[in-house]
Amino acid sequence: MRIQLLNPRALEISCERKGETEEKSKRYYMRERMYGTLRRVVVLPADVTENESKASFKNGVLEVHLKRSTIAPVSRIAIE
Repeated sequence: MRIQLLNPRALEISCERKGETEEKSKRYYMRERMYGTLRRVVVLPADVTENESKASFKNGVLEVHLKRSTIAPVSRIAIE
């Protein structure tokens, strides 16, 4: 599993899954392989900093803790 900040407002979560099953019987032998990838990009409501961000994965649950950035947002200039 990989988690990364694409920019201060976008978080990418990606993972790869592999599996294999094997079944033997007197009449047949079966082997099945499964592969798959998953990629999601989540747009965040506020800018975050990468330095104080944490993630953990336990018992199938992914927890991501992000710290808001203290940098002021860019101000807009009116066009006359």
